[in-house]
Amino acid sequence: MPMHEASFPLRCVAAALAILPGLGQAMPGAACQPQVYPQEARRYELDGKTTMRFSVGQDGKVVTASVARSSGWKVLDDAALSNVRQCVFPADRAAKENFSVQYVWGLDDTELLRPLLVPGSCQPSQRIQGYNNLDKSASNDSGVVLRMFIGSEGAPARIVAEAPGLPAELVEAAITYVQGCRFAIDPGVGGTRSWTTYGKVLLHRQPL
Repeated sequence: MPMHEASFPLRCVAAALAILPGLGQAMPGAACQPQVYPQEARRYELDGKTTMRFSVGQDGKVVTASVARSSGWKVLDDAALSNVRQCVFPADRAAKENFSVQYVWGLDDTELLRPLLVPGSCQPSQRIQGYNNLDKSASNDSGVVLRMFIGSEGAPARIVAEAPGLPAELVEAAITYVQGCRFAIDPGVGGTRSWTTYGKVLLHRQPL
């Protein structure tokens, strides 16, 4: 079965419309709702790329849709999935034809300077092995991805875990650990600064 690809750059909220010409290139005549950058993603200044895979029925409606490659953020993946499912395509497309589409999420072209963990600032924990700055690889039983705001004193707040399916006690241990840490941006580095950051709390594996 042939695979068609398109890439939709979403640069700044007002420009989150490129999905229509993008899908039109992959499947001429496609009609989709305008893509909206999720408010939660804007608040935390999240970016990334979501690759979608979907199939279209004889009536032009999407039959199946799934995330083939995650952006690392559920809120962005869910927005891409929702948008694709609402699209209507030319009814003469083969029912079993598969398509691949990539959403490129980004608020602007500026690379943000995000607060990083201040070495030695966290309280020791027998449950926690460490913390990886700006690591959004998928959460599992050895690590939990968190995103957060950093206050003027370097303390994290409004911490959100990206850990679907993980036990609540693992997530709580990761959040509790990070709450005692401090984050900062090197004052000697120039650039556009952000008050949001993310990373992965690394967990010690529990003995069986």
